[in-house]
Amino acid sequence: MNNGRKTLEQWRGEIDSLDAELLQLLNQRARIACEIAAIKVASGLPAYDPQRETQVLSKIAARNQEPLDSQSVLAIFGSIIRETRRLGTERMEELTAAKEVKVAQRGRSIAVEGAGSPAPE
Repeated sequence: MNNGRKTLEQWRGEIDSLDAELLQLLNQRARIACEIAAIKVASGLPAYDPQRETQVLSKIAARNQEPLDSQSVLAIFGSIIRETRRLGTERMEELTAAKEVKVAQRGRSIAVEGAGSPAPE
């Protein structure tokens, strides 16, 4: 009998549940970063915004409560931000390449459409 105290396996079960939630949230954050990447490409904005990153980390540090110290929290979130930025940058590169292909295809289709017409002088 455990006198109302949780067993090691019960605590580990809670950790496993939290890990699953964290994974779901991290993937949700990554999906949002990909949406932001599309907006940045359409707006001509750079992938990296150091002011925004500083703002996010400052908010996180201010909300932190023990037992994790601020240095640990900033290291964890710094890693999350770096990985999300990497994914967002990749998405921006894909979107930019697709945009360039469309522009190139449009240019070719115009040339093909005008192929039977005399060249302008």
